[in-house]
Amino acid sequence: MRRQCLFLTLSSLGLGLGACGSLDNEPFRAGTVRGRLTEFDPAVALVSVIGAPGVRASVDAQGRFTLEDVPAGPAELFVVATEDKAARVPLTVQGGQSVDVPDVAPRPAGSFFVKLHTQGSPRVTDAKASVDGTPIDATQLDDRAPRRLGPLPDGCYGLSVSAPGFISTAVQGCVDEGKQTALNVELVPEEGFAEEGCARTGCDDDSHCALDGHCVECLDTIHCESSEVCNGFRCEETIP
Repeated sequence: MRRQCLFLTLSSLGLGLGACGSLDNEPFRAGTVRGRLTEFDPAVALVSVIGAPGVRASVDAQGRFTLEDVPAGPAELFVVATEDKAARVPLTVQGGQSVDVPDVAPRPAGSFFVKLHTQGSPRVTDAKASVDGTPIDATQLDDRAPRRLGPLPDGCYGLSVSAPGFISTAVQGCVDEGKQTALNVELVPEEGFAEEGCARTGCDDDSHCALDGHCVECLDTIHCESSEVCNGFRCEETIP
């Protein structure tokens, strides 16, 4: 009888341990981060996590924020406080716990000044650019007017650019506090798009559409500077 009771007890214990091993550990894979901005514009203030831009929060009237479901482990907050101030805050998140960060004092932000170029000079419209791992992006870019992309805290970032008919492009750049970094991005036309010719796509402002469908520097001398002539679709200096 004792042996039977002992066997039942151990079996019950074994089942209990098996059940513990199958518990859902999801709550321990993320934590909560709380803090406060010392300076902010409620119309633009935003706090997110670098690498997880979908984890984001706005701030209340006192500048306080609460970020839920922040992945456990080393992390870095990406803070936009005003149109020209931002911050990055490194921290470690414990799964299933709450982290209170010290008050965040935003610093002067930098930005990218993005200028698009195209291989072969076809026009580009409706392009999109985004700063990887952050909520910063821009739409409806073209090759005519450079666009500011920011505000960005001091640091280095990847930039992804795409446009209809062009191969998506990735570039790297760094920004300094209160400064603007120029980024010249060249987009390469997709094969089928390039074959359609400039009669459909048009050319950028510095080029002209030739009869063979290619964008060229000039079709006539009137397209060149006063001291140049158009020779072989290129503007060349005249020989005195």
